Amino acid sequence: MRLSAPRWVERLLYVIGIVCLGIWVYAFVDTKITQRREEQRLEEALRQRSAQVAARTAPKAATTAAAETDALGSFQQDEPFVAEADLEEGALIGRIAIPRVGVSAIVLHGIGHKTLRRGVGHIPGTPLPAHGGNFGLAGHRDSFFRELKDIRQNDTIELATLDGTFEYKVEWTKIVLPEDTYVLADEGAPALTLVTCYPFYYVGSAPKRFIVRARRVDAPETGP
Repeated sequence: MRLSAPRWVERLLYVIGIVCLGIWVYAFVDTKITQRREEQRLEEALRQRSAQVAARTAPKAATTAAAETDALGSFQQDEPFVAEADLEEGALIGRIAIPRVGVSAIVLHGIGHKTLRRGVGHIPGTPLPAHGGNFGLAGHRDSFFRELKDIRQNDTIELATLDGTFEYKVEWTKIVLPEDTYVLADEGAPALTLVTCYPFYYVGSAPKRFIVRARRVDAPETGP
């Protein structure tokens, strides 16, 4: 028996709806799993770093052998910071938190589609926090950066990374065009720039960008 056109269209739309729902569920679950997995990795790495710092600063037992007292093995810098060139798309950077507005998300390197679906993305070409300069982060307006619509001047932004923990204070917000990348320029002082699409409730591809600029106000908690 042949189906009438309306019945055929109805079944097709039903199948399309099921497929769309499946895609949404997959993306939602994948995001949650990634956030939880990277959160655990970050916490474990921070614990290991704290243990290493404690071991380096612990008092050493006195010895008399010249080979021990005159050794130069410790006359070196700490482990070098991770350079951007060594990072792959989606590599773990750290965690951003803005307590007053309820933002808390894992930060991953890059701004690819999958990366921004799974977390906040480190904008390539901007320096990592431990290097100073203007650290740029991007996030979607309908997920991790949704609450930026409520951010205010002097709000605290906390950034935990494997190279230390940093604190920033919001200085200003601005609405710019997509090509106005001058907001990522290094102005000579450690800064943090957050980027998301604007307007927040725009249907479709939003035509502008919402910018949050913050200045670093603390010294990084790094080892001696």
